[in-house]
Amino acid sequence: MKFLHCADLHLDSPFKGLKYLPKPIFERIQNSTFRSFTHAVNLAIKEKVDFVVIAGDIYDGDSRSLRAQTYFRKELERLDKHGIRTFMVHGNHDHLEGSWIDIEWPESVHIFNGGAPSSVPFYKNGKLTAMLHGFSYEQRSVPENRVPLFPEKKDEAYHIGILHGNADGHSDHEPYAPFKVVELLNKSYDYWALGHIHKRMELSQNPPVIYPGNIQGRNPKETGEKGCYIIDTKNRLRIFHETQDIIWKEEFIDLTGYSAMSKMIETCIEVKENARIEGKGVLLKLIIEGNSSLFQEMTDERLLEDLMETLQDSEEEVSSFVYPFALVNQMKRSWNRDQLVNDGGFVGALLNNSSAYEDMPNTARELFLHKRARRYLKPFEPEEAEEIIKEAETLLLRFLLKD
Repeated sequence: MKFLHCADLHLDSPFKGLKYLPKPIFERIQNSTFRSFTHAVNLAIKEKVDFVVIAGDIYDGDSRSLRAQTYFRKELERLDKHGIRTFMVHGNHDHLEGSWIDIEWPESVHIFNGGAPSSVPFYKNGKLTAMLHGFSYEQRSVPENRVPLFPEKKDEAYHIGILHGNADGHSDHEPYAPFKVVELLNKSYDYWALGHIHKRMELSQNPPVIYPGNIQGRNPKETGEKGCYIIDTKNRLRIFHETQDIIWKEEFIDLTGYSAMSKMIETCIEVKENARIEGKGVLLKLIIEGNSSLFQEMTDERLLEDLMETLQDSEEEVSSFVYPFALVNQMKRSWNRDQLVNDGGFVGALLNNSSAYEDMPNTARELFLHKRARRYLKPFEPEEAEEIIKEAETLLLRFLLKD
């Protein structure tokens, strides 16, 4: 038996904050979640899988657009024509209380109901081959652990648990349907198809307990390969396959020893070109660092803006584009932070204060209360707040130690 496991499709993601991009590139990005799922369906057909498991958050919101639903049905119809079944659950983003137009799905599609987990058999060549267990979110928030409600394995069939939830210890995601890995293992299932966390993780290898991550990165924090798994039970193989159409990348450029601005520009262009991937779009964040005699010049915001425009304007390729969306200057003068702290004075006091600073919520309160900004902003994650404090410290040190 062979099946494909994917999760967190987030079809029709709006990609807020990217509308400033050139229109052809922005349209490509808007369609990236659709193109990524098409890649997954193509893979399922090519690999001749028996069925596809989708572990929640098929759509990005609870008001599913007609466009997204129509597209999704067409892709499931493609699977159906090749004799491939689909088993899926809805998650917190596309819960069952949402508003949408009802669409008739192919008979080969099984959508798990909300509430307690239910079970459905899969037969191959007239023989019971697998049992699949899962539940959809009946509302946006499912705060309780529903793993105890999953039935235990009591036969020789291959049992698959489908769970859209948050594993214990992963506080960077909403704590919906929380669970502990040991609870899953106690069910004696052969495979747990997880969804909700957008980072690929194998929480257990025997049996496999897997987050495939989302099929398409949707913001700068979701970098790297995105895709799905093909599980081959006969050969005991599980192989990750990339599906993303757009890739978020970070590249660090060390300017240590550089003295010519022209060489710095050439290096930035070279790094950009090396990030290009045939057939893919790349949204690139460039981070400039190191100690260099160019330090003072690189503190000029107008120069950084000119460099950014140069890198963006030279981008004409759309099918395999590389578009720098951010240029971050982390260059440092040759200062010793510990020594500055120990020397005391104003600079030492400043550094001590930044190390112990814990009042980010109040500092940013006015921004989050702004009638326009608050529609697009989410509270800072702890690591985001820490990064902002470090950037502020670097900017102040550049100013105070510029002489």
